[in-house]
Amino acid sequence: MLINSRQINILRPDTGGNYTTLKDYLERRKILQMPFDEVQSVNVSSANFVLVDSTTHLAGDVLTVLDASPPVTAITNGGICAAEIVGAVGTAAITSHSDSLGNILNLIRIRDESTHEEIKTSSDETVFGLIQCSNGVSEGANVGASAAENTQISFIYIASDGTLTLTAINDTIEFHVNKLYMEAHIPTIYLEGGNNDSNLVEPKVQEPLCGIFTVTTAFAANEVITLSTGGGAASGASTNSADTVLLDAGAALFNVNNLVRIRLNGAQQIRNTDAIWDSADSMHINLAMDIGDVFEIEVPIKYS
Repeated sequence: MLINSRQINILRPDTGGNYTTLKDYLERRKILQMPFDEVQSVNVSSANFVLVDSTTHLAGDVLTVLDASPPVTAITNGGICAAEIVGAVGTAAITSHSDSLGNILNLIRIRDESTHEEIKTSSDETVFGLIQCSNGVSEGANVGASAAENTQISFIYIASDGTLTLTAINDTIEFHVNKLYMEAHIPTIYLEGGNNDSNLVEPKVQEPLCGIFTVTTAFAANEVITLSTGGGAASGASTNSADTVLLDAGAALFNVNNLVRIRLNGAQQIRNTDAIWDSADSMHINLAMDIGDVFEIEVPIKYS
């Protein structure tokens, strides 16, 4: 009876397979997404990377070092997948390595610690993390302790052309890790693919802001109105009963921003014709407005 996996040939019906023996099959490597962990929390202060360590975040963990796509020497069971960067940790990088199918092995999801929502750029791209380690870190090395870090997370978003692009964030985040396991060391029960996507809270749909100004003292035509006070440059005055609003930073932006709407008594005004930008906090309408008239200024809750 054969009891040695080296001696069990598994290619007899298929000479084109990847595994010659049972031993080869049992040593195939899988990357598993670990779940989010409340302990794996770190404050990021307007930076495009952050150091992580075994003292606070990754106690007892080891690294499996990715240095090629697909990686050849990464074999440490339970090792955190970390791409080896050019120098020491402490500088953001887009260094990553992929499997034979093109999946990035050191790409992780991050989320806001308090809300569990995704982290977004100002242009609404989802921010991811890349786990990386210092150049020269040995396969299977321990994650470095505080003040002796050898591991970092660089923050990126995926641009419209598919390139990984560094971006800075300012948030306290939670993160997960990806770990390598050989087939024979896979847990006897586990959730295929992990559940990190379902553990992210979908951001709330943001309704626009709308300032509703009721005229209390008549405005002359083209009288400049300060939005923060509702007052005019001459004698006009109004009261805003709704949201505090600001306009775009410049006239050119205001004129082409179709998310900005100006209405007078319900009738929409044409930007740069009927409603003219003066500053982020002021504008004028080319019509006179009497007591009781209402003008509305609707703007996006966030300018990109």
